[in-house]
Amino acid sequence: ELDQRIRSLPPGYGLRHFKNGFSALSQVSGPERKNMAKILLGCLVGSIPPDASQAIAALLDFIYIAQYPTHDTTTLGYLSDARDRFHNNRDYFITVGVRDHFNIPKFHSLLHYIDSIKEFGTTDNYNTEMFERLHIDFAKNGWRATNQRDEFPQMVKWLSRQEKISSFENRLNYRAITTDSPPLQKPLRSIPKYPNFPNRRLDLIEEKHNAPNFSHYLKGFLNKLSPHPIPLRQLEDTSLPFTKVDIYNTFRFNPVSIHEDEEQDVDAVKAMPKSRTRIGRVRVIFTLPKVMDTRLGPQELPEYWPKTPLAYVEWYSPI
Repeated sequence: ELDQRIRSLPPGYGLRHFKNGFSALSQVSGPERKNMAKILLGCLVGSIPPDASQAIAALLDFIYIAQYPTHDTTTLGYLSDARDRFHNNRDYFITVGVRDHFNIPKFHSLLHYIDSIKEFGTTDNYNTEMFERLHIDFAKNGWRATNQRDEFPQMVKWLSRQEKISSFENRLNYRAITTDSPPLQKPLRSIPKYPNFPNRRLDLIEEKHNAPNFSHYLKGFLNKLSPHPIPLRQLEDTSLPFTKVDIYNTFRFNPVSIHEDEEQDVDAVKAMPKSRTRIGRVRVIFTLPKVMDTRLGPQELPEYWPKTPLAYVEWYSPI
């Protein structure tokens, strides 16, 4: 029943959709456990008694509050309250025979979290995630960069080069800060390096992507950017100075994280040419060609035309 509820969940921003439920997972990684915790309580409500729901909710609250990057007396009070709520409602699992007792070291450690935070600081100072990540960076990626023969000297050289690159990047960021220029950071929007359909004809886009007015609205968009726009009546009789554009299937949003070490959520937008929708649909993701065809031969694009990727969105009537 739990797997059925999980499969029935609609997609949501920041949530992973487990299309086969939890039972199909043979090995569960750390990120997968975090994604499971995000949807677990919502899938259990209504199928278990209130005491069990309260115990699970309290335990999840404790886990999330314990991961705060900063703490004060108020947040530690929240942590203590979540721990007490779990202990007050956990007896349900003993009553129904799920467990005989809770004498487990991990549950006992909940009693020491507040004292540890007061004495040693927030939990991100001494958790094991950092070392797990370093194992990937220093061991796995280093080994993959070798030819798998006499790999240790190659791994040492590779790590040395990576450290030099990291130091140089930190230096550039420092200079950018001291010169009041923005530091190097990941762009807010990104597209794949290579288009999925390079040089696709405009008429083929209108047919395959179910966007019959693509050329019409593209002309209007580019005309608005011109310092001397053409009147609308004349615009209908003009043609675009190019016949092909590069097409992409998706692009991604990379929101800025509040905390430097926090895992960033990445939201993907996919162009779905012939899918039904309610509000709007991204029909085409494309970039303008680097040159345009004219009677005098190939010429560079006007400076006021965008060099960044564009998206053709078909908006539906308001609900």
